[in-house]
Amino acid sequence: MSRYISIAEARRAEGLRMACLRRLPSPWTEAARGIFHVKGLPCQYAARREDEPESAIADWAGDSSVPVVAWQGEKLRTGWAEILILAERLAAEPRLIPQDAEDRVTLFGLGHEICGEMGLGWCQRLLLLQAALGHGPEGALLPAARAAQLAGKYGFIPTHVRQAKGRVLDVLAMLDGRLRVQSFLVGEQLTAADIYWAVFANTIRPLPADMLPLAASVRAMFSQSDPDILEAFSKRLQDHQQRVYRDYLELPAPI
Repeated sequence: MSRYISIAEARRAEGLRMACLRRLPSPWTEAARGIFHVKGLPCQYAARREDEPESAIADWAGDSSVPVVAWQGEKLRTGWAEILILAERLAAEPRLIPQDAEDRVTLFGLGHEICGEMGLGWCQRLLLLQAALGHGPEGALLPAARAAQLAGKYGFIPTHVRQAKGRVLDVLAMLDGRLRVQSFLVGEQLTAADIYWAVFANTIRPLPADMLPLAASVRAMFSQSDPDILEAFSKRLQDHQQRVYRDYLELPAPI
């Protein structure tokens, strides 16, 4: 039985629903899925069926990007922070946003550095587009036509492209430094920041196939080859990624 209902069914349904892409692990979507899993929130996952128009998600949400999270008749949520805040409201425990104000500032700062514009995931996407459009290393695995479409959608800005690799290295060094002195990214218990890291780390070095069953082409596309980035992706960071999956998230990861 399919894990996914159609977009049309999601629009008619009640409760918590989320529009996804089939067989492509968008880290923003998988992070939201991980948060719902940790909180025990039942969610209906939706994806466009072949008999639905390509514009099905855009017709619902005003944009074709995923995730799109719906709760009852409230406004749709697409941003990582607003999805987290909704989940925390629907299930207060286990808490993924710290109660302490200073820790909350840290949590949302880390969330932006991983999930936000010019954060880790954003810059990894820029590097992928750079290679696919012929401006970066050879051997790009994203088709040029698809890369051009994404470049137009997300803004392939030369200034940002030049900054992308440095931003990735900065974020990895910062996260590694935090884990050098504490068990989790914010203090000594799991927060959403740890889930964000575990999921977005798959855009650098995906989890082994028994933990994350990806098509070979998708695994190759998500596997970083830059030696500087691979060196910065320390064993400490790898261990934390796998620990979060093994102790808190679904395995094998649902795609």
